[in-house]
Amino acid sequence: MPLEAVAQMAKGADVLVHEAMSIPATQQMAHELARANPQANYERVMHHMLADHSPVAEVGRIAQEAGVKTLVLSHLTPVLPATPPERWRAAAARYFKGEIIVGQDLMVA
Repeated sequence: MPLEAVAQMAKGADVLVHEAMSIPATQQMAHELARANPQANYERVMHHMLADHSPVAEVGRIAQEAGVKTLVLSHLTPVLPATPPERWRAAAARYFKGEIIVGQDLMVA
């Protein structure tokens, strides 16, 4: 679904829960996969990730456009120790000025 459609559906919502992808971490992961597995192709992995996942800064832009109060980043891709919650939050905050929660497995409010 195009991100603009998500913004329309989320218009005025209190909370938007959205998956998010870190492009630098995804590039790192794709390079590591390609080195470790000859069957893995960097370009194919990146094409899939860019086609099927949303860059975190774009998620922030969509949340701002929709006018939501709180953005919850979920299903973070890829999960790398090198990508701390502050980095996810900062990327979304480039565009979104509301509350940002970086979701974690088994998290409860």
